[in-house]
Amino acid sequence: MDEKKVLKPIDEMLVDPWQVDIQELFEAFVHEPDEIKQNLYNSLYTYILQKRQEDIINRPGFVI
Repeated sequence: MDEKKVLKPIDEMLVDPWQVDIQELFEAFVHEPDEIKQNLYNSLYTYILQKRQEDIINRPGFVI
């Protein structure tokens, strides 16, 4: 399998976490019967969510 065919779409998805439909990733995770794919969707969901949270926290004027 050509790594570029697999990694390119993933890299494109991770460039801007705000362009990813996070609800769609969550739904894919919840409804996926294959445990390996479910783990992948969960990891992608968690990564995207973490990047979004970092963006918000790093905004000027953000106060906890």
